[in-house]
Amino acid sequence: MLLVCSPSNAEIYRWVDADGRVHFSDRPARDAERVDVRFSTSAGSNPTTTLGPGSPDEAYRGPYAELDILAPEIDATLTETDSGVPVSLRLDPALISGHRLLLLLDGSELTVEGAHTQFKLTGLGAGRHRLQLQIRGADDRIVAQSAPRTFELRQPRVPGQLP
Repeated sequence: MLLVCSPSNAEIYRWVDADGRVHFSDRPARDAERVDVRFSTSAGSNPTTTLGPGSPDEAYRGPYAELDILAPEIDATLTETDSGVPVSLRLDPALISGHRLLLLLDGSELTVEGAHTQFKLTGLGAGRHRLQLQIRGADDRIVAQSAPRTFELRQPRVPGQLP
């Protein structure tokens, strides 16, 4: 009997051990997540494998069990204040050595200094804004990212002004 293996039935699993090391295997381990592996062949090239998000808007946790923007809430409508817009992030485990945390705000990259998960954004101005959390490796490749989220920021009402 002949057994044929093809990339289309290959399953790859990824998990992070207690020391923060990332492991890959064709067998699921406890707390492992299945990795979306895409194989492609173009004329004159060898097959390539892509590990990572399939699109810029796709959530991809990579080696992190949790990666999300908690605040502002999805499609929230907020009023602009001098103190700024509160941002709250969820990241577990803590940022792995060699990784850096970025916040994409309306397409612009903002480095999150010290990997803080609670801070305020100031000077945004009224309008619709888009946030996305990314983690990049030392080679600047995307290691993980949250799904994007939008929120509306309105100017504060002036006393005596009609709504």
